[in-house]
Amino acid sequence: MQTSLVISLPPANLRVGLIEARGVTVKPSSPQYREQISSEVGKFISPDCIYPDHMQKGIRSLLKTFGFHPSGRSRPASEFLFKDLQNRGSFNFINNVVDINNHFSLLSHLPISTFDLDKSGYDLCLRVGFDDESYVFNREGQLLSLKKLLVVARQGADLAAVGSPVKDSQATKVFEESTNIAVVIYSSGNITSEEDLQRMLDRYMLLLKKETGARELESAILNAAP
Repeated sequence: MQTSLVISLPPANLRVGLIEARGVTVKPSSPQYREQISSEVGKFISPDCIYPDHMQKGIRSLLKTFGFHPSGRSRPASEFLFKDLQNRGSFNFINNVVDINNHFSLLSHLPISTFDLDKSGYDLCLRVGFDDESYVFNREGQLLSLKKLLVVARQGADLAAVGSPVKDSQATKVFEESTNIAVVIYSSGNITSEEDLQRMLDRYMLLLKKETGARELESAILNAAP
């Protein structure tokens, strides 16, 4: 694996899954995969379906470890996707890479980052956001404050953050021209075992191979042991 993800954090129960996929083709998801997604996430659309309490508390507790307050517009991306699905009444299809990200986040109730490695660089780290740090997270130019937030950032150069469990940076998002990507699945040792996370990574890579034609796929699990 060419991607390096160094943990530069205080002791925590953080457990992340990392995937590097090279040679991907970004395009609309296949009709078969769209049907699969709609079938598997359809159960969440009912207003009677409630976000699992232990997952919500587990991820929020993890982010609070570093001093961040995950609520409102700064809630974890997995919670945002769940609420957006219920509000829309259907899955928001974007492209095959983003669809896989959002599909797995909905099924696992875990926040997931996906970014273009040729924009982010391959030398990365997990750290806590600086007090005055922020990045643009959408086409409209809206800013996310990264103060005390767990972020994926460049190791060298400008040390810029590229992703987080809340929202990813617009500067390194995956678009049609992207060919090499990284995926980071954020979890905690309290809610996801290494075996379960590895099964998720394996399924994720199979879908990337099938849907994007990825030629090289590798994964790793990293722990920030307390």
